[in-house]
Amino acid sequence: MTGTTLPDAQQPDAQQPAWFGVPVADELVLRTLPGAVDYLADSLSRRRGVTIVKRHPDAVRISWAGPLAELAEDRYFSSAAVPLRPDSEILAVLGETTFRVGDIGPERFELIKELEDGRGWRNDPRDWEVNVERRGDELVAEIGALHTTRRFGRLERLPASTTPVLAAVLTRLLKVEPGQTVLDPFCGAGTNLVYVRAMTEAGAVLGGDRDRRALAAARKNGRYALFQADAARLPFADGSIDRVVANLPFGKRVGSHRGNEQLYPAFLRELDRILAPKARAVLLTEDKRLLRTWAHRVPGLRPVKEVVLASGGAHPSAFVLTNRTNRPSSAANRAKQGTDRTSPGPNPGTRR
Repeated sequence: MTGTTLPDAQQPDAQQPAWFGVPVADELVLRTLPGAVDYLADSLSRRRGVTIVKRHPDAVRISWAGPLAELAEDRYFSSAAVPLRPDSEILAVLGETTFRVGDIGPERFELIKELEDGRGWRNDPRDWEVNVERRGDELVAEIGALHTTRRFGRLERLPASTTPVLAAVLTRLLKVEPGQTVLDPFCGAGTNLVYVRAMTEAGAVLGGDRDRRALAAARKNGRYALFQADAARLPFADGSIDRVVANLPFGKRVGSHRGNEQLYPAFLRELDRILAPKARAVLLTEDKRLLRTWAHRVPGLRPVKEVVLASGGAHPSAFVLTNRTNRPSSAANRAKQGTDRTSPGPNPGTRR
């Protein structure tokens, strides 16, 4: 790859329904991941019209006042539901729509008839806009248009791909500053790249992977500087990368613990080499003991935070690492040299 400037990510079009622009006052339950509730709550607290009612292990209940288009911009929740009440303003603005009712018990068929006759909705379990289910002691109506894929577009995925909410949390932990170079050396289908580009003002956003199929999927999700390389032998100069984000092989669905025993120390030494001063890396893994051990053994790296998450039956941690070096940052070098900070690109000549 030659370091040419590439356009920003091109995500699939996500058309908002017209009723997103109608002001409503209602309660919603926003689903997220265990471990991500605090990030969702903090994001919501910065929005007008939000009052946080209650935090759950994997959700935040809010009181909302305003157009749903503003709430739909938040990337820290995956789905949203409203309590199934006669006075729900959100359900009222939906008008005639399609719905399904989950396995809520013996009252299921009675509720289907009530929604058909009372609200004029059409029962269509295969193509629904409203999904009624029981959560705890109440019935809620999940709104299809507020699902992540409906708001931001559907992404290509691979086995063990980062989920959108996970990518949002990793991006937040990364603390990208304007113009900085961000690298994902295990980019897979590129979900982290999509979210870094969408949520930050990064300069160059670079993705590498050993698997050509993964890079093909990443190209479908967005147009970035992508390259094929071993994460233990990266084609970058010493001290040239400001931020690194990665979903490492957990050693289960992808790779093995025995393989990780070779990969993790080799990658962490390479990470130490390429990081600029005051750089930051956020690494997601479920092979936690191994990562902790080697993060402390590599002299130039300093672990500063661990965030425990849960996704798809796994319980990975996001490890935040900084470095102890004192080299000029890549952003400073590019500014001094007068180069285009949005397109440094890897230099094959620096491969070790």
